Amino acid sequence: MNSSAKSSLEPIGEADVTTILGRVSEGNDGETYKAELLDMEGKTVTGYVKLSLDPRKIIAELTAAQVGRALGMKIPRPFIVILDTAEIPEEFESSYQGKGLMVCFASQQAGSRSYSLERALKNPSLAFVKAVEKQFDLDGTIALDELIANDDRNMGNIIYSPGRQEFWLIDHGRALTGTYWDLWGLDNPSIEVRNLLVDGKVNDWDESVRNRILEKAHLVVNKCATLCLDDLDKDGHFAKIDPATDRQEIIDFLRERIKHTVPLLCNRLQLGHLSLTPQGLS
Repeated sequence: MNSSAKSSLEPIGEADVTTILGRVSEGNDGETYKAELLDMEGKTVTGYVKLSLDPRKIIAELTAAQVGRALGMKIPRPFIVILDTAEIPEEFESSYQGKGLMVCFASQQAGSRSYSLERALKNPSLAFVKAVEKQFDLDGTIALDELIANDDRNMGNIIYSPGRQEFWLIDHGRALTGTYWDLWGLDNPSIEVRNLLVDGKVNDWDESVRNRILEKAHLVVNKCATLCLDDLDKDGHFAKIDPATDRQEIIDFLRERIKHTVPLLCNRLQLGHLSLTPQGLS
């Protein structure tokens, strides 16, 4: 397929933090704050700002958001922000206070009232149970996590917005090979990492469920093959976040990962048959 006919990736937005509204307790990677953001169009957006000393987590978040949203997955709009840590209220006792200006990942709030599946499952309402059955794209989420090599999907980073009964995917700081970060693992696009929505549960699924998941994975990788991955971080944010990170290595990893996603899932789902080659990759 000619690259000119491929679908573009949405550019990464930039925003300023105007007001820190509170600290979010959920999440294990760094610190996350609810805040008012001002985007480059002058619009105020309520969102979440994640502080981390590991630049790879920021890059992984931005990559997953750009690619996932282009694939039609419900991932909140991403931003890159510069936060002056002196503006973090002392009442939050942040471990980042006094560290000066920090480049952070931020994302728009999924809904005016939203909370994690982990919280929702503690006292599930009938409306929530029905929403899970009808609205949550389990198969697509499994396929996305395999594609982006995300080894940290859990009930805490799937967000439920009861207003529209929507489910949103957040916290992708451990995408792009996760626990293999010391080596990045980007030189091996066939690398197998945990896929927590499958591992430990696959034995409870009959073959029809497994085949359904595999069918969705075909759709996801075929759509990914139509994306112009050269648009990933076209504005050069990654190099500013971490000069040691080569944007092209991430692009090459994702391009090759398309070919390995379905076979990897096939093994994970304990299915003997393999896939057809994704469209445009033969």
